[in-house]
Amino acid sequence: MNAAATIDSCLFSIARQSYRDFEHVVVDGASTDGTLAILEKHRSEIGTLISEPDRGLYDAMNKGIAAANGEFVLFMNADDTFASRHSLRDAILAIDKLPDGDVYYGSIEVRSDLGQGFGPVIHTPASPDAAAEEMVTGCLPHQATLARRAVFDRTGPFDLRWRRHADYDWWLKVMADPTLRLRRIDTVVASFALGGASSELAKGQPEVFAIQNASMLYRSAEWDRRRIELLQKAWLEARIEAAALREAAAASGLAPPPLPWKARLAAILPRPVLRAVQGAKRRLSRIRS
Repeated sequence: MNAAATIDSCLFSIARQSYRDFEHVVVDGASTDGTLAILEKHRSEIGTLISEPDRGLYDAMNKGIAAANGEFVLFMNADDTFASRHSLRDAILAIDKLPDGDVYYGSIEVRSDLGQGFGPVIHTPASPDAAAEEMVTGCLPHQATLARRAVFDRTGPFDLRWRRHADYDWWLKVMADPTLRLRRIDTVVASFALGGASSELAKGQPEVFAIQNASMLYRSAEWDRRRIELLQKAWLEARIEAAALREAAAASGLAPPPLPWKARLAAILPRPVLRAVQGAKRRLSRIRS
């Protein structure tokens, strides 16, 4: 885990919950940075503490499932917190109003590390009937999800082949199973720290695409067409946003020096399109010569 910088806030947010009928399981991957000392400080508030070497985040989450005894499971990472002291109470009250569900998810507060002017925002995920489309270019928040423990009997544990996005794989398994019922609750459940987005995107997005392409949920000609449409829409929005940022930077005198054509294209075009453009340029060069 090695989360000495954030684990105290996470544990405090759990300990101060007004709803008290829950079991608190902590799984630590044999931390060496002082995390264990902080966990021991909160030991009276923790029901089960496991600290041993593991194979990463999702191995730890699987150990948590195995150790849990309650009806529902909710996962929080060491830098997550509940959004308020009544978050768990409000989530349970919302579930009681929709008792026929298997997996319930609410909204999350997203905290940015970009500094002043970039305060927390509330993200409300798509409704269950639009969740499959949401998953093409995004993901439902596991920090704001309460799943019946029995759901994992159907999906199996988190697949450790996926180092960064096994929760995404799990969500697609849930949605592909017609016996599992999704319900969205009107509750801001958790607060999530957004950081390191660009580096994690470069490392994790290929895994997301591999999971998505292998999913039973999307194995149809209709979904092939719809996924292309959604990805094209997201790509266009990203290009428009990037262009707006470049214009704002230029207006502020912060524009970078002009880049050669290949670098400019690499900044805005997906790799397959870039390779096609480069190939066409080489062919034109040969014709001209």
